[in-house]
Amino acid sequence: MEQIRTVLILDDDEIFLGEFRSMMEGSFNILSSESEAEALDILGRKKVDVVLLELTLRGGQSGLDILKRVKETMPDFPVIILTAHPSVESAVEAMRLGAYHYISKAPKVEELKTLVEKALAERELKRDYELLREEVERLSGRIVGTSPVMDRVFESIQRVAMTDVTVLITGESGTGKELVAREIHAASKRSQRMFVAVNCASLVKELIESELFGHQKGSFTGAASTKLGKFELADGGTIFLDEIAELDVHLQVKLLRALQEKEIDRVGGSSPIPIDVRVLAATNRELSAMTERGDFRQDLFYRLNVYPIHLPPLRDHREDIPLLVEHFLERFGKSLNKPSMRVNPQALELMMQYEWPGNVRELENILQRAILLSPSASIEPEHLPKEMVQGTVPVVEGQSLSEIERGARDASARTVIFRMLERTGWNIKKSALLLGVPEKTLYDKCSRLGIKLRGSQSERQQL
Repeated sequence: MEQIRTVLILDDDEIFLGEFRSMMEGSFNILSSESEAEALDILGRKKVDVVLLELTLRGGQSGLDILKRVKETMPDFPVIILTAHPSVESAVEAMRLGAYHYISKAPKVEELKTLVEKALAERELKRDYELLREEVERLSGRIVGTSPVMDRVFESIQRVAMTDVTVLITGESGTGKELVAREIHAASKRSQRMFVAVNCASLVKELIESELFGHQKGSFTGAASTKLGKFELADGGTIFLDEIAELDVHLQVKLLRALQEKEIDRVGGSSPIPIDVRVLAATNRELSAMTERGDFRQDLFYRLNVYPIHLPPLRDHREDIPLLVEHFLERFGKSLNKPSMRVNPQALELMMQYEWPGNVRELENILQRAILLSPSASIEPEHLPKEMVQGTVPVVEGQSLSEIERGARDASARTVIFRMLERTGWNIKKSALLLGVPEKTLYDKCSRLGIKLRGSQSERQQL
């Protein structure tokens, strides 16, 4: 059963209060107050979802002063300012103090309902997003990798983040496409607004249009109230459309219009709604081949593929495996109460040989399972999946054992050098001293192992 949300309206105009109750009946639970003290008392005792606040009250009370006090204790709480005498000056001041919106006291019924619904939906989404962001930062934190191919991915993220162009992120399942999208959003000018992720493959086909674009009350059986779509919720921020290839042709047309016209149509709606949303899309399929077969619109493909970023499979940057292993050991070691976990060199060698069809996500899952299986602080070969230990999936056809061993040694050396450079703030001289090698040797090893030095050009020339 859908929960009825509570709206508190602070206004001393009894006629307007009566009209407002009648207007919102059935959609919201309405509480009212005529004074600041009573309103703050209600906020302290009851669960209120949004406040509507009159700008000018009897007795010289200012709605802006009340807004300021509410925001001091509840900075994320949505407050909508109502006024019978709107002005640019009061609107600017209200928004500066943190009002969600500023609106004339005589709006259309549906306009006011939609505004309240949007404030409620955004607050809920923001709460979920903050929890998810904290979880992502705690568990993942960053994209891991220092290989040349991953360096190119990082450079692409930096290059495109501060623009508003549409990005198409491609790569096999498990390569981290959503993490790249989140990195782009976090580094963009939209980072303080919503990041809304939608998995197009997981939505029920009959409801996906409503999920993306929203619907009007009564537009179909079961539409008991107006619902905001993901595009409206992401207004001012970023929407990430994962598995974009799963959209049917009808929705591809609507998405193309949203990209071209910067507006959307709710299901059952009578007028377009303008949006300001940056679109990031991802797929593990070949969209270009799908366009040739007629399974995906060519014009939409061109709109999405303005700036492509391809994530390589893990088998193409095996040199990052030791760093990824270290990252996941730290992550899962803490959460599973085994903070000092390490990997036996033989187990690491097996990981370096494996093909990783599930990519980084598979590595993540295997390490989590291995930590649970290990009775000690060390992951041994027997804690790894049978197919990895038995070598049923070869590294590269024709690769000799000596080449495999050399690759594993290089990977270990790369991890040690990288950690030392991080520890010394990428000070080559200090790192070489602590590692017990000449600076020139350390520089040569970094060059051979593909470690991109972060020092200045003059520092490198001195080596």
